Amino acid sequence: MKRYALAVICAITLSTSAIAQEGKMLTYADFQMVQTNWQMASDDSYLGSRAGCFETLVRLNSQLQLEPGLATAWKQVEPTVWEFTLRDGVKFQDGTPLTGDAVAGALNHLLTAEMPARPFSPKLIKSVEASGEKVVRITTRDPLVLLPAQLAAPNTTILSPAAYQGAAIDPVGHCTGPFEITEVKPKQYLKFKRNDNYWGGKPLLDGGKVVFIPDANTRMTQVRSGEADIARLIPAYAVKKLEGAQGVGLVQQRVPRVTELLLNNKKAPLNDIHVRQAIQAAIDGKAIADSVYEGLATAAASAFLPDDPWAPKGIAPVYDPERAKALLKEAGIQPGQLQLELLAYTSRSELKDVAAIIQAELGEIGIKVNVRVAEYTAIEPEMISGAYDMALMSRGYLTDVADPFGFLTADYSCGGSYNMSHYCSEDVDAQIKKASSLSDPQARYAIYAQLAKKIFDEAITVPVVNETSIDAVTEHVKNYKMHPLVYYLMTKDLTVE
Repeated sequence: MKRYALAVICAITLSTSAIAQEGKMLTYADFQMVQTNWQMASDDSYLGSRAGCFETLVRLNSQLQLEPGLATAWKQVEPTVWEFTLRDGVKFQDGTPLTGDAVAGALNHLLTAEMPARPFSPKLIKSVEASGEKVVRITTRDPLVLLPAQLAAPNTTILSPAAYQGAAIDPVGHCTGPFEITEVKPKQYLKFKRNDNYWGGKPLLDGGKVVFIPDANTRMTQVRSGEADIARLIPAYAVKKLEGAQGVGLVQQRVPRVTELLLNNKKAPLNDIHVRQAIQAAIDGKAIADSVYEGLATAAASAFLPDDPWAPKGIAPVYDPERAKALLKEAGIQPGQLQLELLAYTSRSELKDVAAIIQAELGEIGIKVNVRVAEYTAIEPEMISGAYDMALMSRGYLTDVADPFGFLTADYSCGGSYNMSHYCSEDVDAQIKKASSLSDPQARYAIYAQLAKKIFDEAITVPVVNETSIDAVTEHVKNYKMHPLVYYLMTKDLTVE
């Protein structure tokens, strides 16, 4: 697996008048909040993982390599059967032991949930059962060489049996991680305390708080004032403002994430390849990267970063307005004839500016665009159902699984649970299925590159920029490291001085 290099931009030394920490407590500001009452298929599972409460059988380190988590070993005993050996001496925060039955119960609850998780759904998994006190046996529907990587996703968190007794999942006191959730106000904050009996060793912090702040400017203000020690997802326009802030440093990392323009492939006239290619040719990704992202992003031809081992070769971002006009003419569309709606969502503050630029660029080739900006939860049903034209999306292509298999399955297979493009090809499905059975990474990567080139050639989706993620961190925070997939934040080694 490739490495995603971490760069830290340090601010000037913290003055002696900086706000003193009371005990060993830490507050961080997150742009997401608890939205689905801890449904594991949702982003709530990522919140629980970042808060240091949720843990999975397998972990991903900062180089995206697999490491033991609640399981210490795993092996593929048959083409469709895997066995995971559990770690000895682990107890849930309610005192019950980690056993094969407890793990099987948690994963089976996930499989039978109303909303199954993308990396661990009944489409992929046939059964989960305990095979003794410390072994869990998982049977897949087809050979699935990537199952350990799928079990590193926070969606596959293991909670104690007591967490599943009510109508909703209750994580309070039922995790295995270094910190225990003690209080949750879903739209305001989450509090946690140290788990003194953590199997991995005693955490350095006493505890802390996650404050849910969707507005990027407010998150930035909180870290400058010292109300928050860490602020996640600082927009590019705020970097210059914070670079000179005393006692605040910026952690910057190229991440496996793309800002893309989703096109509804099943809805006329976007079901015409000429129209999609015209939109692709009308968008100047470099201008967007330089202006909206202030040079901290790069124009994209593919969702994948150019130096990824699975990146397609021989393609480059397209920007050719004259070609775009010619393609519309070939599709039989006259200037001013076509009107489309473009959706963007508020939690990624830069998307409204990207939408305004795309609106102007498509206007130059004769397409009228109406922009609508709303909370993501308000527009997601339209995208999933296919009742939309175009939408901007910030998408992590290794978020579900640390391999493009998860992204391609969810977003581009006929039955994909996140197929917002509403694209369907039996050939693409066959290629994705083939990749999932190949133990040779290079053979898988070759298939992913071919599929990415097909997405580019047919303008199924239009990648706009490959992103850089930026966090703001006050100088008294020690041992903070941004994870490329943002699976973890509150670790046992994180502390303040």
